[in-house]
Amino acid sequence: MSDTARTTSVPAAFRQSGAPVTPPAAEPAPASPTATADLYAMWQGMTIGETAATPLPQLLTLLGVNVEEVEPEELPIGVYATIHGQIGDADVKLSRSLPQAEREPIIREFLNTITPDLAHRSKGPARYRVTKQITGTIECYDWCSEAHHEHTGNIENIVHQSSRITMELPTENGPMALLYAHIAVDPFAVDVVQREPHIVIDDDQSLYFLPLMQSVELCTELTEFAASLRSMTAKAAGK
Repeated sequence: MSDTARTTSVPAAFRQSGAPVTPPAAEPAPASPTATADLYAMWQGMTIGETAATPLPQLLTLLGVNVEEVEPEELPIGVYATIHGQIGDADVKLSRSLPQAEREPIIREFLNTITPDLAHRSKGPARYRVTKQITGTIECYDWCSEAHHEHTGNIENIVHQSSRITMELPTENGPMALLYAHIAVDPFAVDVVQREPHIVIDDDQSLYFLPLMQSVELCTELTEFAASLRSMTAKAAGK
């Protein structure tokens, strides 16, 4: 046997008796901030310098804010940015026409006002085009029953319409309307048919715009239908 001394290390996990030693329990990791008061408190606790030094994408991820570019027409007139939601779940919409240099300051301004309460804010107060009111004369049809002399809106909203006639179905509970019809002209309609005198058929679910010749054809079909119905009724009565 060699005279060299030997040393033996004892694992820290064992006592000298060889019994295992239970290591101390690790402290639980701090919970991640949520969209509740914890997240808001952390956000409020950040200094101005910390906020300014944090890259914007990191702030957006932290606060749960999604940014979307939209066409200017999707926002109210004069508004070029909006935020809707609350901390942890919010959407920012930016007009595509907004210069890049102005986008980050606006987003950061929105983030400074975000709270746990659901809210909607916009940048750029809504402004409406200034229009000059004028009084004009509208040429009308003899059959038109609309009070155009009382119209105060846009001229393209004027539609000429006659009184309606109704086809009714007799029932035990009284007459039930099946079809309505009236004459109409919409001078500013995209459809050529509607810009000329035509017949509108309404069944309470859909509107059908019939040129005058088609209306005559419909009258013929209705006459034939009425004759067939009368004949059917007579057969049913045994005559």
